[in-house]
Amino acid sequence: MIVFAAVSHLATISFLNQKKKISMQEGKEGERKTSNVVYAALIGLGIAVLHFFHPVNVPYFTLFAVSFAVIASDTFASELGIMDRKVFMITTFRRTTRGINGGISLIGELAALLGSFIISITYSLLRHGNLDPLPIVAIGIMGFIGCQIDSVLGAAFENRGKLTKGEVNLFASLSAVIVTGLIIIFYPGI
Repeated sequence: MIVFAAVSHLATISFLNQKKKISMQEGKEGERKTSNVVYAALIGLGIAVLHFFHPVNVPYFTLFAVSFAVIASDTFASELGIMDRKVFMITTFRRTTRGINGGISLIGELAALLGSFIISITYSLLRHGNLDPLPIVAIGIMGFIGCQIDSVLGAAFENRGKLTKGEVNLFASLSAVIVTGLIIIFYPGI
């Protein structure tokens, strides 16, 4: 969680002056609303609480890492992808304006991968003490997929006022964690 906070802050302050010039920064100086931070961390914190009580035997740390890989991926995509002028709506692949919920770009997608893989690499180092390729790839991909879910939810619901930014983050993270959990249950050797 500390790594997520640190790298997300770096992504947020990157190109801050350019973001300000086009009025695309978070808050006045890159700060995020408290509700967004709470929603983003809620799934990971819930997993940590479940691990404390240990009601079922699941790899809690892996699920925790996936939840933060999704949020890091989304943060990087939003904060760095905003610099790309070629933006497409994820649901239609038609050109759209940058900064819109559900807008994706090449820079944003590459940034999403970077954010997700920073978390998966950190997980591997903390959990295994080395760069174990399987969890790095698996968690990195699940974080990236969660980011895409976030974009679809943003396009379909946030733009219409049906969900808030925080709720979209929450559902995207939860979706990736559930899919990861199901994969682990049905393919325990992975």
